[in-house]
Amino acid sequence: MNKQEKNRMTEEFKDVWDTAAGYTYAEAAQNAEQWEALQAKISSRNLRVTHKPLLTRKWFLAAATVALVVGFAAVIYSNLAGGHVEPLVATTGAGEVKILTLPDGSEVTLNSNSRLAYDAEFSNHNRHITLSGQAHFEVKKNELLPFVVQSAHVNVTVLGTGFNVTDYNAEDPSVEVSHGRVQVDAEGQRTTLTKNMMARVKNGKLFSSAADAACRWNEGKLIFNNAQLSEISVVMKNRFGKGLVWQNAADKNRVFTGSFEPGTSPQFILNTLNTALGLKMTLE
Repeated sequence: MNKQEKNRMTEEFKDVWDTAAGYTYAEAAQNAEQWEALQAKISSRNLRVTHKPLLTRKWFLAAATVALVVGFAAVIYSNLAGGHVEPLVATTGAGEVKILTLPDGSEVTLNSNSRLAYDAEFSNHNRHITLSGQAHFEVKKNELLPFVVQSAHVNVTVLGTGFNVTDYNAEDPSVEVSHGRVQVDAEGQRTTLTKNMMARVKNGKLFSSAADAACRWNEGKLIFNNAQLSEISVVMKNRFGKGLVWQNAADKNRVFTGSFEPGTSPQFILNTLNTALGLKMTLE
């Protein structure tokens, strides 16, 4: 193939690529950047392309008007770029909660300051999720494709159930089951949880028990059960970006029992704690 033919083929594919960018899919927002990366890959690898008369410019542009071309372009890009496809990502900021519906119909409530990601093969060849922060999952049952949630410290495998996963900085990683059954792997250990049970990772060990932790998050509620203010402060810092500041060092050991509805502001929680315990704490 001479240089002129190569340039024509490149232009044809560029037209398809740009047309496909009009559809809604994960890679569309970075279309220009990815096109440049694709060109660089083609040049560096000196790829050989066989041009067949059937694949004309007219045929390519017509095909670009249907959704199938998006998948076609994505596959070509993936192959040429080394097989790497960017994961689909959802994030939340301080005090923000998102409710997501995954491609398999499972629902996720993603708590504040959290990140969830899954790849383009989700629900087709796997149901693997990566999580940092906290989320509640209501999983659609599929015995052929187990649902797997992996965080920095725990790995949870289920077929269909409802459960929470918590893995924030400075908090003990935990898994809590509201219904169904899950398998939890952490620190080279394994346990199985059923309804109203939880597992925690503490000091390199995996513990399971009834769901009675001092600080919990259930269906969007923050629940404290004889929780020390030092623990509550860490929870607030992770969810809202602001922790408690007490006047006396001993105050951090004071305990509080109560719950707060979804959407409660950190200022309201602070005011409640101050009133209940007779303190004058602030947020920072």
